[in-house]
Amino acid sequence: TGFSFTADSSGEFSRSSQVTGRAFAPTDSPPTPAVLNVAVSDMETAYNDASQRANTQGFNIGGGNIGGMTLAPGVYTFGTDININSDMTFSGGADNVFILQTTGALMQAASTNVISSGGAQAKTIFWQVKGTVWVGSSAVMQGILLAKNNV
Repeated sequence: TGFSFTADSSGEFSRSSQVTGRAFAPTDSPPTPAVLNVAVSDMETAYNDASQRANTQGFNIGGGNIGGMTLAPGVYTFGTDININSDMTFSGGADNVFILQTTGALMQAASTNVISSGGAQAKTIFWQVKGTVWVGSSAVMQGILLAKNNV
């Protein structure tokens, strides 16, 4: 994976220079495995909820290439991969929600930025991705990744 982890003395989590905060695994000491089961179940519920939201902002905008765009709040649906090859922005208020749904992959190029402006917050940006999520080195991603497959 390219990550190096150092287990905490409790055995309940690990740390890494590549991760801000703590990293958890099902092989960690209890109660971590049970907590992870609940977290995965909650993520699946959120994934299913996001996938069933009705589109409000158009289908396959930019042919899936959203680099350079500024997106308004709403639900965006893609039957293609979503590609971020240059900086892109979410613009809205603190309580506005953004949902990007794709049956494909989400791919963010190295050294690109997903930016929130006008009060938009990462906690209200949801990426519902059926395929693989790939974030390039030194890229800055914002939002909650609800990925069915690999990240």
